[in-house]
Amino acid sequence: MAQTNGPGAEDKGGGLKLEQVGREVSVPSGTCIVRQGEPPNHFYVIKSGRLRVFRETADGIRTDLTELGPGDYFGEVALVTGQPRTASVEAVEDSHLFQVSKEEFDFVLDNNPQLARHIIQQLAHWLVTGDRRLEREVVREAKLRKVSWFDYALMIGLSIVFALVFNLYNDNQIPLIQTWDKDEVTEISLTEARKLYQENAAIFVDARKNGFYEQRHIREALNLPVVFFDLMYPMFEFMLAQKENPKEQPVIAYGGVISRRFDLELARALKDKGFEKVRVFGGDSYRDWPRVFPVVEGQVKKPGHMPLGVAGLIEWLPVSIFLLILIPPVRRSPYLSAFCRVLLGVIFIQFALSKIMRPAVFALNVVDYGMMPAWGVNLWALILPWAELLVGLFLILGIRTRAAATLIGGMNIIFIVGLVNALYYNLPISCGCVGEAGEPVTWWKVLKNTGMLVMAAQIFFYDRLFVLDRGGFVWRERKI
Repeated sequence: MAQTNGPGAEDKGGGLKLEQVGREVSVPSGTCIVRQGEPPNHFYVIKSGRLRVFRETADGIRTDLTELGPGDYFGEVALVTGQPRTASVEAVEDSHLFQVSKEEFDFVLDNNPQLARHIIQQLAHWLVTGDRRLEREVVREAKLRKVSWFDYALMIGLSIVFALVFNLYNDNQIPLIQTWDKDEVTEISLTEARKLYQENAAIFVDARKNGFYEQRHIREALNLPVVFFDLMYPMFEFMLAQKENPKEQPVIAYGGVISRRFDLELARALKDKGFEKVRVFGGDSYRDWPRVFPVVEGQVKKPGHMPLGVAGLIEWLPVSIFLLILIPPVRRSPYLSAFCRVLLGVIFIQFALSKIMRPAVFALNVVDYGMMPAWGVNLWALILPWAELLVGLFLILGIRTRAAATLIGGMNIIFIVGLVNALYYNLPISCGCVGEAGEPVTWWKVLKNTGMLVMAAQIFFYDRLFVLDRGGFVWRERKI
């Protein structure tokens, strides 16, 4: 290795001296004198000039160790141990060196015990100093790369604050928790509703989207999707007129999803239109209507594909990550991490912006999955898009990237579970990625999000370029 402030070719007192062997060489600036991993052939003493000692990993991460000047020497570690060069040395400026071959170096040491003792002392000093320097770097890296609860609290807290403030001033504002006045919507038991059905004394209206209605509905029930209420209500009135059913007749709205959002909202909308006897299924068994009433089942029709723009196209790129992770140098590459950060950031930012502007539409998409309780739908619809936006920005800017990658991974796991659940129950829904737009739920969609999950994991383990961490902005060509 290299030594600083060494004796160079000076007299050691007694025995053969270095200047009695070897030869002088001149090296221009930028010349690599020895390379890491090469077999040792020479020992060098610097007579003039300046040299840099560095190490470099297989994936191109360079670590500068020290700089050497006149009187310093290098190359003794490999010659003494017989091992390949432990570092590379290049000339920073035009330099003049005293070059001693391995045979000459061994001969001088054999005939100059004082020089041998001095080199041994310098080697010991270098090893101790290197251990301390390595320890400091490890501690520093551990502190800089440590993921703390503060990182998660920062991102989630900002998401909540921005969501609440924006919703307060948004023209499309929604309540934090959807509630209904018990006096506003009257409940009816399934037994009483079945009796009215058998007597043909009530109008049954399915509040769900058309795909769910065609998949399964109560026989003779009409379909009035609450999401298209204003558009479809005139047709609904016409159908009632054809049936000669007056508004005074009981109307029973049903939806049968975990949040009860569709049937309750439809019941309230019908009351606003003058229907006096609007009911919804009550009790904990309101979702059991398929076992109580005669139902009509049809073939499931997947919703049409709607383009997702740039984000929809680049969503396919994560699939290629499956191939890249099979190549170890690529899998560990910090440049791949930087690419993954930008890619995920762009995808999640674009998806977030459309949902932020229309939280009510996104809330109905959340309801479609049938996994969120009523009290959590609006909160999820408000906070999640802001979390996607902030985490995407943090990834692109290199702020708290490991924590951001963890949150991205968590979002993808939740979404993958929702997609698999929708596929298992054959739900006729779109992904709901961009508000009203989306693509049908398929296993391809699951594969895309699994690719994003892999990208988040790669960022968590190997990201170290262009990072704004607790020590400031770091271009991770690390100085030790």
